[in-house]
Amino acid sequence: MESGLRNADVVMTLRLQRERMGAGLVPSAREFFRFYGVDSRRLALAKPSALVMHPGPMNRGVEIASDVADSVQSVIQEQVEMGVAVRMAVLDRLSRMRTAS
Repeated sequence: MESGLRNADVVMTLRLQRERMGAGLVPSAREFFRFYGVDSRRLALAKPSALVMHPGPMNRGVEIASDVADSVQSVIQEQVEMGVAVRMAVLDRLSRMRTAS
């Protein structure tokens, strides 16, 4: 984890699906965060200008610490907002293609 973060321009985290924890694939949320969670200590390994991304929804304290998610480096809110607009545009385009056929 640490070597992958070193000098990174962007730190992208993904949501851990709770059903994976229930299936016994992950010992616990605490253990997952300990090994893979992005906290301020790990983020400090990336470039000072590194952006923090997460597509949402977030499990705070599981894949990402709240202070990192809410930091000035975080573009998560914008990413989530733009993701909705992009999905709407794609669905609109696809629905128009279908009716034009």
